[in-house]
Amino acid sequence: RRNIYLLAQDLQLSVRSTHTHESHRKIITLFNSWKLKIYYIPIGETVGREMDRVREVGRKGRNLPKSDKLPRHRNLVDEDGADDKEAKKSVKFGESPSQPLSDYDPLENIPEEYRNHGVDTEPMLHYIRERNEDEDLERLLEAAQRDVRLHQARIKAAAANDTSLLAEYDFTKDPHFIARQDRQRIRMDDIKSLTSEANKIICELDEDKKNLTHTERTQVKLARWQRALELYVYCPSSISMDLLGLLEKLLDGTSEEEELSEVLSQAYHMCSTLVDSTQQAVRDATDDAAMAEDAYMIRLEAHRMFANNALRRSDEIQSQFRTNGRAALQIGHQLEFAELKRAQCESAAILIRHWWTMEQLAESEDISGEELKVNEEVRGIIPPQSCRMDPLFTVPERSLEASKALKQLRAVVKSRGNAATAAAAASGGWSDPNSGRRFDLTAKLIRRTSKALEERLLNRFAQVYSAGGSYDFSDKPRSGSINWGHLRELAQALLMFDSGRLLHQTYVEMVITSRFPELFSAKKKKEQRRSLSSNPDGEGTEDSDEEMDFDMDATRSELSSLFHRVSDVCTAEFELIAHVFGQTGGNEEMTLTVSRALLQRVISDQNNGLQSRISDLLQSIDRRGDFDAGAKKLDTFVVIHEKAAGLFHLLRDAAEKMIIHSHTLKSKDAISDYESTLKSVTALKQFLTSQEIALSSGHRKGYLNLELRLLHHNCCATLQDIGCVFDRPKARNQDLSLADKGILEEYRAPVLPINSKYLMTCDILLGPLKSSVLRQPLIFATDSLARARLMFGDGKKGGDATARVITSIFNQMCNFYGPAYLYPIVQALGEKLNIAAPNNPPQLPFDENEAAPELGVPAQFWVALEYIHTNAKSFDRELWAENRPGSGRVWEILHTTGEHSCMAQARKYRLQFFAELESRGEAAIHRALQTLSEHIRWILVAGGESMFATGGNRFFSGGTNGPYAIPTGSSLETPNSPAVKSLTFCLRSQFVNIQAALTPTSLSAFWSALSMRLYDIFVPRLIQHYTITQVGAVILSRDVEALRSVSMLAGTNHAHWDNLREAVTLYMTPPGALKSMLVGPEGDVNSGKGLFKRVGRYQSLVFMSRRSDFRARTNQGPKKATWVIELLNELGVPDPTDTQINMGMFAAERKT
Repeated sequence: RRNIYLLAQDLQLSVRSTHTHESHRKIITLFNSWKLKIYYIPIGETVGREMDRVREVGRKGRNLPKSDKLPRHRNLVDEDGADDKEAKKSVKFGESPSQPLSDYDPLENIPEEYRNHGVDTEPMLHYIRERNEDEDLERLLEAAQRDVRLHQARIKAAAANDTSLLAEYDFTKDPHFIARQDRQRIRMDDIKSLTSEANKIICELDEDKKNLTHTERTQVKLARWQRALELYVYCPSSISMDLLGLLEKLLDGTSEEEELSEVLSQAYHMCSTLVDSTQQAVRDATDDAAMAEDAYMIRLEAHRMFANNALRRSDEIQSQFRTNGRAALQIGHQLEFAELKRAQCESAAILIRHWWTMEQLAESEDISGEELKVNEEVRGIIPPQSCRMDPLFTVPERSLEASKALKQLRAVVKSRGNAATAAAAASGGWSDPNSGRRFDLTAKLIRRTSKALEERLLNRFAQVYSAGGSYDFSDKPRSGSINWGHLRELAQALLMFDSGRLLHQTYVEMVITSRFPELFSAKKKKEQRRSLSSNPDGEGTEDSDEEMDFDMDATRSELSSLFHRVSDVCTAEFELIAHVFGQTGGNEEMTLTVSRALLQRVISDQNNGLQSRISDLLQSIDRRGDFDAGAKKLDTFVVIHEKAAGLFHLLRDAAEKMIIHSHTLKSKDAISDYESTLKSVTALKQFLTSQEIALSSGHRKGYLNLELRLLHHNCCATLQDIGCVFDRPKARNQDLSLADKGILEEYRAPVLPINSKYLMTCDILLGPLKSSVLRQPLIFATDSLARARLMFGDGKKGGDATARVITSIFNQMCNFYGPAYLYPIVQALGEKLNIAAPNNPPQLPFDENEAAPELGVPAQFWVALEYIHTNAKSFDRELWAENRPGSGRVWEILHTTGEHSCMAQARKYRLQFFAELESRGEAAIHRALQTLSEHIRWILVAGGESMFATGGNRFFSGGTNGPYAIPTGSSLETPNSPAVKSLTFCLRSQFVNIQAALTPTSLSAFWSALSMRLYDIFVPRLIQHYTITQVGAVILSRDVEALRSVSMLAGTNHAHWDNLREAVTLYMTPPGALKSMLVGPEGDVNSGKGLFKRVGRYQSLVFMSRRSDFRARTNQGPKKATWVIELLNELGVPDPTDTQINMGMFAAERKT
């Protein structure tokens, strides 16, 4: 068989359904003559491709050698060329039978595959292939069950080589199958018993029977351990220990070798028995799984045949449905078209009958010359038995039918002048010459009848609505409710007349006059007030002003109540409109038309609408013209906007309730009505939104300009009330292009800085920097922010409009607090400081029991800076308030609106304000530093050199060598020189004020700079003009320590004082020890030790040159002492004092 397939592969032979019958038969005959089988290859697959697939499947099949693999197939063809359906008989899943179909008997022959492979053979179907796919599932499953039995019988017959088993074998009576089932049942019972006794088995492992002999205890222990081992094998989830733990339990208490060997031997036999039992269970499970798999595959084939049959039948049904459905659909269309034509014919017949009736009445009226009393008959004045007109038009119960008939008759009258009617008349359609006259008479009567019927319906509608009652729209309304059902019938009839135009006007007028009397009463009060104001006598001016104030407050109260009245009435009327006008046979746009007409009359009416009332109120406020009136106008703006926002919100909710939820019904008309109503309500909500924008947008621009103007006025008035004088603002060019376009330019507040001359003469702390004055503008600004939020909305609702308004308010406040308020004050504080020190030297030492001198910088300067710094932080905290949710300040409002551009602009304003304020503050502090430096120089130089360092009263003259040239043997009256003592006293007093005014960082920087300036004043004077003796060196050391101590009150950079303290030791050391002090004990200049390393070589030698014994007096003048020359020679360094001293080497900022 394998060779034949290789041959077919080489020839690329493919048997397809498109081959001719003759060639097909020749191939079959050839292969059958060799006693070989033919395999039908599916269409589109070659033999080689099929062979590759067969080999690949074979390698994944059961565990058989490659040479025993059988090729897979799908259909079998017998030697007579039977068709595919017959060839499917006795087909094995993927393999072929061993005999041709002509002499094959499944109960007499055992296929070769079963002889070769035994239980590994895949099932071969026979009985199920004899069934037709059209049979029901029960018969197919019955045949499948027979194939299951046949498959098992073939396996047994092949194993026993007994063909009689093919017909007699029943696997349910097989002893092996029965024994396997019994073993499985016993095994399940054992597992169930082990599971229920798991805890008991584990506990018994640890029990010890003391009343038993050693042998009996061993046997009991082995029996219990065997149960535990079975529990471990069969129910591993019921035991927590592993096999090693079980073994430890077994050997626990066993010490002798013979006993241990016996226990392990018996445990070995237990494990072997358990392994055999487990192996048997695995074999049983394998056999059961193989049987179940084979049975499942056979039954699956039965289900496949049934599913294919069901699919084929469903395809046939679907094809029939498509064929017959088109014909049924065409018949349905034809029936609908015929019904439509029949309805049109009936309608035309009724219309002709009505026309003839009206034509007869018109002719009789013309012939008799007596005018027909149409109004009297239609309105019911004439009794029905005396009426000449058709009862259709005189009976009120048939009003809707009469309205529809008159609408059709009017359409006929209007069609007289169209092209179709003219063509019919021209072709002789009107043969009667009097037809035109009769047509005109009839048209005139139709118009009279229509007008009379419309008036009757309008009068009846007004009567029912005027009767009033509660609005109850339930199926069974309570007594006293408005008859809205009758109103709806009248509205349906009136909509036939010019789409209900007169009905809409009448309804709106009735609602305005009956529901809103406040609108007309306000107009009357306005006229009365005008008549009183135009009194020619001119008396009672004060009384009229008080009355105007009273009237304005009363009008605001009335306006607030009017908003509530409009909300309540419109909410109720919207519901009435939805039930009366919204159910008129699919004419749902009527609800939108009537609602819009009502809202336009209530809101936009030029004489009595809400907008007119609001304009009157604002005009009455504007006539006052003062700032108090402006504040009231601002409040009125907010009240109007808040009430209007609430009103339109309620109106939109009322519009939502107008939707009749007809979508709960299943009819198409109900769904269509619901969709139409939904569109109308959506359009009405859009109209309400446009009305709200129109009402509020006109006031928003005026509000913003008034808000900014009053905010600027209030802030400036706060300063003006305490006597501040302002400079004139800079001229600003107006944008005339906006004025030409009629656009109101946004108000930009002028910058009015406080006059500098006024600041130089006034007490700043009790004037502009007073705490109440500092906080008042912030209160005004927070009020403005709150009003802006109410006026323009908050969060995403406000959007760009709110963000721009808040940004404008914040920008104006930055301009006021900066250029107009704080900047001039800070500048004036610096200019008030007098940098120059007094010309006369101070009287030292200062009395420490009295207040210390201010050194040119009064305490008020630092207090003012503290106030300004506190106010700046308060401005940022109270107005900007970053990352403070719920504060309602600038940052939160801009953050919630989501307008990043406005947020960036506001941050820019804030940064500019603080940057400029910081810059001006630094300039003032720098001027204070210069002032302190000059007064320090005044005390140290002018005051210190005018006295001895010991406190003696002697002015310093050019012939002396400074305050530290104290002769040997002089007494030391004070620990410090008077100048240093007085200076430290003043600096410590100043430090308290500075510390309170500056932040820790600013204080550190300022005091470090002051320390350096103090050093740069003291050291150059020391090395240029002073001579220090050994006694004076003691005072100098104490002075350096005092200055270093006061310098280290704040700041971190004070290393220069440490260097000076080291250099002072040069004046206390004998000449012989100077070398080791300068370069270290080794005496090496390059050793990197001594003062040369810490202070510097150049600086050390210059400091040493100020010793009193550095130069000796001779007849030729002062010359260097001998020890100096020897020391310099030993060190090998020149004397820097031989040339001009470089004072830059002694600066405090220089790093050694």
